[in-house]
Amino acid sequence: MNKKLSWLLLSTLLGGAVLTGCSEENPRPTNGEGDQNPTSKNPTELYYANMFGKEAMSTYYYWNKEISSNLDNWNIETNNDPIGTVDRIRYHQGDKYIDKWSMLTDDMASFNSSVEGVSTTFGWNLTFYPVNKEKNQYAAAVNFVHEGSPAAKAGFKRGDIILSINDEEITPDNYTDLYYKPTLKVSLGKLQENIIVSQNKSIELTAVNMYENPIICDSVYEFNGKKVGYLAYTSFDLKSINPLIEIGKKFKAEGIDELVLDLRYNGGGYVITENVLASMFAPQEAVSSKKVFEKEIYNSYLSESYQKQGESPETRFTTEFNYPEVEVNASTKDANIGLKKIYGLIGSGSASASEALLGGLMPYTNVRLIGTQTHGKYCTGWMLSAEEMYEKCPQELKNWGIYVMSAFTRMPMEKRPVCLMDSSQTYRLRKTRYRLIK
Repeated sequence: MNKKLSWLLLSTLLGGAVLTGCSEENPRPTNGEGDQNPTSKNPTELYYANMFGKEAMSTYYYWNKEISSNLDNWNIETNNDPIGTVDRIRYHQGDKYIDKWSMLTDDMASFNSSVEGVSTTFGWNLTFYPVNKEKNQYAAAVNFVHEGSPAAKAGFKRGDIILSINDEEITPDNYTDLYYKPTLKVSLGKLQENIIVSQNKSIELTAVNMYENPIICDSVYEFNGKKVGYLAYTSFDLKSINPLIEIGKKFKAEGIDELVLDLRYNGGGYVITENVLASMFAPQEAVSSKKVFEKEIYNSYLSESYQKQGESPETRFTTEFNYPEVEVNASTKDANIGLKKIYGLIGSGSASASEALLGGLMPYTNVRLIGTQTHGKYCTGWMLSAEEMYEKCPQELKNWGIYVMSAFTRMPMEKRPVCLMDSSQTYRLRKTRYRLIK
């Protein structure tokens, strides 16, 4: 079963543009002198995985200068834990990790599916609250359920309380079972005079592999003759682009000029989808004149490479989104709502593309934030598979990939520091927009 909770925490993955690199030759293990017979005691897959992880972090990583000594000490012929190595050397200051998101994986297929909204799941989103701190006992409250999911079919709804898992109290040791287990029995509780008590009711669930539609509510409300739209959105995936555009057209036809945008449970996703929403929500004048929505700042090697290729790091408002690689062909031409005000509902689960969307709109639109501190993911990651990085990818690397923090995302009129570094890598680069996630 896919580790759904890991994805929820990782959902700080935020969008941007995908950058993929290809080497000129098929990489092969050597003994350091060109010999095609590796001297490593590790399996060939480990050798290639070390090579892939080290080269990706050396070339694409925003903080490659800061971790240069770690990269120099990374021996691809003797290291037996490439996944743990990436996790350990991510940019940090002392015990504090500045980069909490970069990761190497040997299951890129599952990672891709999760980003695209497909996983083996019960279909709910939960928040955990302490019931007894001394005993480390918790209860789980349902934030929402996805339509057609096992949780929805079992009757779960927002506000329901789960007290136990398989007849055991919820603790830090077993709470992930609410996401990971293929089958589950949970007991329900209720709030009674500010105390959670048992309902003496249990429900059994079986997880299924399904697409979780991130559009969980869209509606229009009227207050004293003024119409206000409401959109609750939980992930910037690609499949929801066309439905979002139809919602934008509906809001426009209803004549709303204020929108409540609920991103409390949205951890980010594809930059394409973020840009689609931005171009529907920004003033028409900003879209027509293609104003700058945001800008990405890369390490010096990538910055120089893109400059030579004539590629701009800026993302501008637009109405046309054509990405045949991921079957996206959409237009927001008739879906610009004409908003005068956006109320952004935010919380600790709002991350990456959610933060970037609201921040990028602020110079152009009256955006009012309501809620608590957001997650704080200020950088863009490339979701890069080994097959995309190497022109001739070794068979052992077919399902390896990396989510590597490649850039700072800068909003209009906002200043951020630039990391400077020289690189000797000579990858062929091509820039696309369909694989970057925030």
